[in-house]
Amino acid sequence: MRDSRCAIGVDLGGQSVKLALVDGQGVIRRRRQESIDATKSAEQLCGVMLDQIRLLRLDARSENLAPSAVGIIMPGYMDRQRTRLIFAANLPTLSGSNLLADLRAGLDLPVTFDADSNGAAFGEYCYGAGQGVDRLTVVAVGTGIGAGVVADGQIVRVRHHIGGSLGHIIVDPRGLKCACGARGCVETVASGRALERQALEAAGSEPHSRLAALLNQRGSLTGKEVAEALAQGDSAACRVVRQCGWWLGVALASWAVVHAPRKVLIGGGIAQLGLPFIQAIHDGLQEVGQPALVKDTTVEPAGLGPDAGVVGAAGLAMAGL
Repeated sequence: MRDSRCAIGVDLGGQSVKLALVDGQGVIRRRRQESIDATKSAEQLCGVMLDQIRLLRLDARSENLAPSAVGIIMPGYMDRQRTRLIFAANLPTLSGSNLLADLRAGLDLPVTFDADSNGAAFGEYCYGAGQGVDRLTVVAVGTGIGAGVVADGQIVRVRHHIGGSLGHIIVDPRGLKCACGARGCVETVASGRALERQALEAAGSEPHSRLAALLNQRGSLTGKEVAEALAQGDSAACRVVRQCGWWLGVALASWAVVHAPRKVLIGGGIAQLGLPFIQAIHDGLQEVGQPALVKDTTVEPAGLGPDAGVVGAAGLAMAGL
């Protein structure tokens, strides 16, 4: 018998807002998505979100479902009470705005706010590949690198309601300057931006590689081209993917000293690189990490894919967290 509970999960990103009507088993019953302009005012973005939530509630009626709450996740830092967004790098007009209060005022349902990394981690813990794991880290590798942590069923909140900034673990103090101002953060060597930079360098040094051919054909190299070259066995692509994955594993070795994860799940856009990337992460973790902490740690692909955020946001709302 299908669980009659349901909630609306909302995942606000820098380019779009994704919404889903999610039941108590973590199954998406209806979904919506709307592109956004990150330069628009907080009031305009609030209006877009409220309109989409209203439309999804209308969709719910056709399923004979009545959502009991709304969970909203987004990038950035919130205040201690999760009532105000302090800083959102990819949504600059929202920093310091009244968005959270305005959303809550515009809805007649209980509203839960949280960081996007926490939402994805909670979704994987409740409904995805992290079910039953007592110490779980869920990593999202895209333009940057983020992570959420669930320990004994609870979201770990160290600072600004997140378990820490995995992307800014320093792995090479003599490395590149990071956008955050530090030097040698793992984002400089293992993020989507780093992958693209290293792919361009590899294409330049190996003109006969598949990466070089794709660069000549398409004018740029993104994760998509790297994945394509990787699937064709291109040695340059293999080396770039292994290097990025290995460095992420090194960062996770330091992370393990704090969070001691039993399982690490890898999601985000760069996860499309598949098992070679996952294996490289595992190898970096095992080669560098403290053996007693990492010898039993598994590294696997995340189970919910791009739906982890909306499913987790709805799960947070149903749990009242």
